[in-house]
Amino acid sequence: MKFQGVSEELMIYGMLFSLTNRIQTYGDTQFDDITMKQLFMMIALDMFGEHSPTLKEMGDLIGCSYQNIKRMALHLEKAGYLMIKHDTKDKRKLKLAATQRFAQLSAHKKSEADRFIKQLYHGITKEQLRTTMQTLIQMDKNIGGNINEKEI
Repeated sequence: MKFQGVSEELMIYGMLFSLTNRIQTYGDTQFDDITMKQLFMMIALDMFGEHSPTLKEMGDLIGCSYQNIKRMALHLEKAGYLMIKHDTKDKRKLKLAATQRFAQLSAHKKSEADRFIKQLYHGITKEQLRTTMQTLIQMDKNIGGNINEKEI
């Protein structure tokens, strides 16, 4: 396959889609009852620490619509990985909390996840990682994203 006449910007754009599709395809084979997107949501849930996020907060963090977050949350709740509960202060808001089953899954799959991450980033220097992160943050800002680089 030749890419003559294709700008670096278009190549990177295409590579982002292609790579995320391959990562998702690989990841979907690793779990029987959840998808990589659902796992990503559960990992993001850990980022909130003790705070149980609302569906809106989760959507804002991972760049998903409220409806998609709710659909994934309902599936994860049915599978026993999280609980959806009403906010005590505002009953209209739904909050997410991980369950013991998710903690067990995390512990069980940790070595496999570590091995995959090591393989994914093999041969990439810390400087390359920093540059990539800065580039992705700027791209996110360019389309109205809300990644706060001070939190990274």
